[in-house]
Amino acid sequence: MSVLRALCVLVFGLALLPALAAEGDAARATIQKTAPLQSISAFRQSALPGYYEGVIGGKVVYASADGRYLLRGTVEDTAEGIDLSEASMATKRLQVLAGLGVDQRLSFAPAQPKYRLTVFTDVDCPYCRRLHSRIDEYNALGIAIDYVFFPLSIHPDADRKSIAVWCSSDRKGAYSAAVAGQAMDSATCPNPLLQMRQAGNEIGVGQTPTAIAADGGMIDSKILLSPQRLLSELQKRSAAAVDASALAATAAGR
Repeated sequence: MSVLRALCVLVFGLALLPALAAEGDAARATIQKTAPLQSISAFRQSALPGYYEGVIGGKVVYASADGRYLLRGTVEDTAEGIDLSEASMATKRLQVLAGLGVDQRLSFAPAQPKYRLTVFTDVDCPYCRRLHSRIDEYNALGIAIDYVFFPLSIHPDADRKSIAVWCSSDRKGAYSAAVAGQAMDSATCPNPLLQMRQAGNEIGVGQTPTAIAADGGMIDSKILLSPQRLLSELQKRSAAAVDASALAATAAGR
C-alpha cells in the first residue's frame, strides 16, 4: 500500500508540473508584451506572493502567475522595509557589470582604493566634465572611479571621441582632454564601445553620469558630484553591508 501511495503522489506531482510551467509561461508572456522587441532576463518567482518578475528594458516588471495582472514601478515589503524592485535591479546591475572586464573600463584610482564605483560617462556631457574635473579629490579620499563609455544620442560626436580616447596610447590623458572639451583627432582600433552600450541599456542607463556602487545600488547625481558627500554615502553603504553580513552569519549559526 505504501508503494501505491508513493506512486500516486509521484503521478500527482508530475501532473502539476505542466500547470506550474504554464503559470510561469503566462507571466513571462505578459511581461514580454511590455517591450516586444527586447528580451527578458532574471525571470523568476518574485518575493511578492503569486507573482513572477523579470528585467526588461532596464526595469523590473511583475506579472501574476496567470498573466492577468501586471505591475510596473516600485514594489516594497513594508514589513521588512525593503524595496524589492531596487533589490532585484541591484543584483541585475552587478551581474551585467561583472560581464565587463577590467580591460573594458577606464579606471582612475588611488594606489590603495577604499571604495570603488562604476560610472557610465559621455565625453560631451557637462556633468561628466564637472565630475572629472575633481577626479583628484575623489582619488585623494580613497575613491576609485571606473568609467564605462555611454555616448548619448544627443551628442552626435561622442561616439567618435570615445573611440579616439580608447585608441589613444594614453587613454587617461585622452579622456581628461576630451571631457574638458579639447578637440580629438579621429582614430580607430578594436574597442569595447558596443559592449559598454549594451551593458548600459540592459540595466536602464538613460543619462550620464550614472554611478553604480559596489552593492549594485545607484548613487544620486547630487551626491556623486560632491566628493565629501559621496565619501559619506559610500561609508554608509559599506557599514550597512557589514551589518547585513554579520546578521546573516548570526542567523546561519542558529
